[in-house]
Amino acid sequence: MELELGGVRWLFFDLGYTLINEAAAAMGRLRQVSDALRQRGIDASPHALRDALDAAAARFDANPFRSLLLAFTDDEDVIEFARSSGRYPKELEAPYPQARELLARLSGRYRLGVIANQPPGTPERLERYGLADYFQVCVSSGEVGVSKPDAAIFRLALERAGCAPQDAVMIGDRLDNDIRPAKALGFGTARVLQGPGRTQHPRDDAETPDGTAADLGELAALLGV
Repeated sequence: MELELGGVRWLFFDLGYTLINEAAAAMGRLRQVSDALRQRGIDASPHALRDALDAAAARFDANPFRSLLLAFTDDEDVIEFARSSGRYPKELEAPYPQARELLARLSGRYRLGVIANQPPGTPERLERYGLADYFQVCVSSGEVGVSKPDAAIFRLALERAGCAPQDAVMIGDRLDNDIRPAKALGFGTARVLQGPGRTQHPRDDAETPDGTAADLGELAALLGV
């Protein structure tokens, strides 16, 4: 099944777990957390922590990292120790294998943009990944100071693109951060079932995407390329 794209001029992508696979980096961080908890006498394997993170995402928890720690301890000193131990190894992130080919095919039909919650340096990372040239607009929270699901970040992307929301599709992995706010503004929406966000189920019509794909291969078919 293809998404209805009549009149659509712009496709906007989330990055994490949409075009960029964050699984190795996330697991690296969870290994650090597991080691920190073990130092405080708490046995929590990285895989158990990942399961807790998936469960937090399924519940739409506002702070999934805190929620996964609360699954193992309610000691605030331990939670702060685990939170402050180590760092997120962003260098372990990498584009999904199909990402470059998909963007290359789409760029022949549409103008492409990014709307993402990311730390500063997103344009440079896209350059290193070999993806920057496919995007005409890149709006990242680390650069613009506003984050999804705030409607302001979507409006800013539309303003920079010179595009009306009904002429755009937002593509992302999360119902709360990507689908709901984009639909509220009038975007078309497509969801990719990758990462912890795959555990989320729509709570109402406002979170029900116009199309859903299991991965980027299915997304290509959904977009008709």
